[in-house]
Amino acid sequence: MKKLSILLSAVALTAMVFSGCKKTAKNDGETAWFEPENKQRSLMLDFTATWCTYCGLWGHPTFNAAETSIGDGALPFNVQGSSSELSAIQYKPNNDTPYYARHTADFSSKLTNVTVSGYPTLVVNNKSGYGSGAQATMVSDMNTFNAQAPVANINFGITKNANGFTAKTTTKFFKATSGEYYITMFITQNNIIHQQNVGGTYVPNYTHNNIIRAWPITNAKETTGTIAGLNKTFGDAIISGDIAAGKFVNTELTYYTDNKMAGIPASFDVLTWNQNNTANMYVTALIWKKESTGTYTFVNGVRKPL
Repeated sequence: MKKLSILLSAVALTAMVFSGCKKTAKNDGETAWFEPENKQRSLMLDFTATWCTYCGLWGHPTFNAAETSIGDGALPFNVQGSSSELSAIQYKPNNDTPYYARHTADFSSKLTNVTVSGYPTLVVNNKSGYGSGAQATMVSDMNTFNAQAPVANINFGITKNANGFTAKTTTKFFKATSGEYYITMFITQNNIIHQQNVGGTYVPNYTHNNIIRAWPITNAKETTGTIAGLNKTFGDAIISGDIAAGKFVNTELTYYTDNKMAGIPASFDVLTWNQNNTANMYVTALIWKKESTGTYTFVNGVRKPL
């Protein structure tokens, strides 16, 4: 029986906190900043929480086994619930009050063909419902998806500085297509040692991987003081309409850390930006297609060390 994500508890959070600058540059010319691979990868999501007994019992083991089998062909994310001790946090603009990052709720409600009714929920690309011991089915589904010729892919370069970093991305369409396409970027970290409920017993030195350490990184303007004005889970629209094969879009995004530490309770363990302390950290760029229903379909992506 899955434990529903509405459970609330007193938690200590570990998160890296970023805000997106409003600077953006797009170049639809003939020279790509970075050449994306003509390669298809699969999205993997593990909806989980540190308090979730079945997540430690079979959710993580099933997910980890499937990820290991696919290797570079997978883009894995450990999506911690809003009451989990490893959930990312963010701020309202012009407000020092921290609250849980919105990507958990967005992923739960706005992914095409995905239903998250409790934890653990394992997702491969645009499909949910994998149960205990389903790693072979997950691997089969990813192999089938990855064997397809990609519609599009993305590549990027990162320039780090003391306050954050600048990312330059190139999205390339290998096939003629149509629709509205978005991109976003996430920061994740591996080898985080923190407790996990495993079958009703908390294991203190449990190794957590693919933990989302910051909310989705986009150039959404943060000026309204409301959730609607915050960075969006599925990012920024980069192109829409009819798209020719060979088309690419260059986008430059600049980010800086949000240092509103006064608003975070002392019990929260918050990592601030340190360009020299990025061991086991990754940046993943993702492409989404927005459907007429308002949901988002995963297209492709790439992950690189930060």
